[in-house]
Amino acid sequence: MRLLAILLFGVAARVWALDPGASLPELRVEELGELHLEGEEVRYAPWHSGKSSGTVQVVQYIAARPSAKPLNEPFTDRLRDSGIPIERYHVTTIVNLDDALFGTRAMVLSELEKNKKRYFRSSIVADAHGLGLKTWRLQPKSSAIIVVGPDGRVKFFRDGAMTPAEIDHVLQMVRCATREQLALHDA
Repeated sequence: MRLLAILLFGVAARVWALDPGASLPELRVEELGELHLEGEEVRYAPWHSGKSSGTVQVVQYIAARPSAKPLNEPFTDRLRDSGIPIERYHVTTIVNLDDALFGTRAMVLSELEKNKKRYFRSSIVADAHGLGLKTWRLQPKSSAIIVVGPDGRVKFFRDGAMTPAEIDHVLQMVRCATREQLALHDA
């Protein structure tokens, strides 16, 4: 009975910092930070979560370990192949280097730099100390998807693998939000 009470308290104590409808709590990554291309060279600059407000944001916060990548790959693949013009939303991938397996940090950074060259329109952020994990109260060794509207409010949040129904829902949400953005812009 005591073990059950401890388990229930642990689950109840886990309060998410990301509630749909609430503003996205600010995250600042000063060490390493966002990868920027300058020709073929990659440099790092401080990054903060309010930087790209005014547009639909799809944020993936992911542990720097092989087991985390497949958790939301079905969603990221469907988003990439959805036909929604990339100019209408912004993707930010934040990689938690504090959650990397021992001895793999340099390899992870090299992979991030290759990905920045391939997906140059997206923001890629190297979170050296797992600040997002702490600020947004996320699960370690996992992958979270956060959709933020142009107003900076969380529209969708899932820590862990998304279900097929959630993937469909979020893709529709991004489609609708980008149409609303266009209507406001054209008005």
